[in-house]
Amino acid sequence: MNQEKLVIVTGASRGIGFFITQELLKKGFKIHMIADQEKRLKEAQIKLKQHGNVAYSVLNLSAREQIKDFCDQWKQEVFGLVNNAGRWAEERIDEPDKNIWDPIMKLNVEGLYFLTKGLQHRIVNNGRIINIASQLGTSGRAGMGAYAASKHAVIGLTRCWALELGTRAITVNAVCPGWVNTESNRVEIKKWAEEKSLSFENKVKEITDSLALHRFIEPEEVASLVGFLIGSTGSGITGQVYEIK
Repeated sequence: MNQEKLVIVTGASRGIGFFITQELLKKGFKIHMIADQEKRLKEAQIKLKQHGNVAYSVLNLSAREQIKDFCDQWKQEVFGLVNNAGRWAEERIDEPDKNIWDPIMKLNVEGLYFLTKGLQHRIVNNGRIINIASQLGTSGRAGMGAYAASKHAVIGLTRCWALELGTRAITVNAVCPGWVNTESNRVEIKKWAEEKSLSFENKVKEITDSLALHRFIEPEEVASLVGFLIGSTGSGITGQVYEIK
């Protein structure tokens, strides 16, 4: 029964992580949320507790020593780990240095790597690891070099871990969202629109006109794919990269 299975979700207090947590709670999993701001975690827990058993820890996934302490103190068996926490920023290679490389790599790659490495011995046989990458982990976009590099790294780790953990029947897969209708994306789009003297609606249309479905993906759709992979339906799927855009 899923009620006995614990899943850790990082970056769970908002955005895609919040909806992944909600989806898995509805499927009966116990959830332990990780994020770096307690206020947001408490607010998320209040909203989510109607759906099931949800706890949290405050953890800065850019701080390797904090990750090590968390993993050393963690004693429970884990069924699944959803590495969702991430950040992005823009900087072209021909622009002055904005000091974005280290913060992006520390969270998106090092945080994911060292948390998984520290907890892998707690993940049960036949468990799950799901890494939230990005469509920019399979392609590129001007100005997004650091972020794209970090998400290419996540996909590489996914494929390696699938081979390394397969003898324990632990599946490892990556989910690569494109443009998702989250609050943080809406804030950025509003800023870009103002910079170009466009309306928010026109900027959204400019973006979505270039997309295959001509719309943003809803966070619930990403969460549904994660739910499929983490459930019994995903037991035979590993080392795969799923774009949802």
